[in-house]
Amino acid sequence: MKIGILFLGSLLFLVACQSSTGTTNSTKGVAVVKPVEKGEREFQAYLDRKRAQIKGKKAPDIDLKTIGGKRFNPSNMKGKIVLLNFWFAACKPCITEIPSLNELQQKYKSKNVVVISISTDQQAVAEKLAKEKKMRYAVVAGGKSIASQMKVSTFPTSFLIDKEGIIQDVFMGASSFDATYTYTEIKPHIERLLN
Repeated sequence: MKIGILFLGSLLFLVACQSSTGTTNSTKGVAVVKPVEKGEREFQAYLDRKRAQIKGKKAPDIDLKTIGGKRFNPSNMKGKIVLLNFWFAACKPCITEIPSLNELQQKYKSKNVVVISISTDQQAVAEKLAKEKKMRYAVVAGGKSIASQMKVSTFPTSFLIDKEGIIQDVFMGASSFDATYTYTEIKPHIERLLN
């Protein structure tokens, strides 16, 4: 019985190590197989095409009213760098990135960087979550039409808009388990725009 289990385990290990559909990284003599699925490649190609269509365009003229009553229009916030983030309450990666967005707002507040978060949820849902998660940046509720206008199809999606109102970068998707992912992904792009 023990020999059968050992044989089956060894066979599975060998099959995994010889996978021709994945990429293999070797760390200290142990093969780690990372499968690359056709659907993942196609989805990444789709995201890359969407980014290319958006980058370099002027931010649309949209009037935003936060849950606190403050008004913003990213297209005419000359002299400020704007991170426009789209999310909804049932999106786990959207919620996971909240600490990163808080940290970006805190770090760059004095350098004219503004984080504006647009929820596609109704006002009450967005307000409740903003309070529970201690969002320290501007939050806009009921943003389905704005998300549609900006052709947001993946959540979360963040647009990095430069001081002239031009979309410089688009970040689609996030990690559902790494709260620092968004911060480490976006920070170098903000730094580049500040210099």
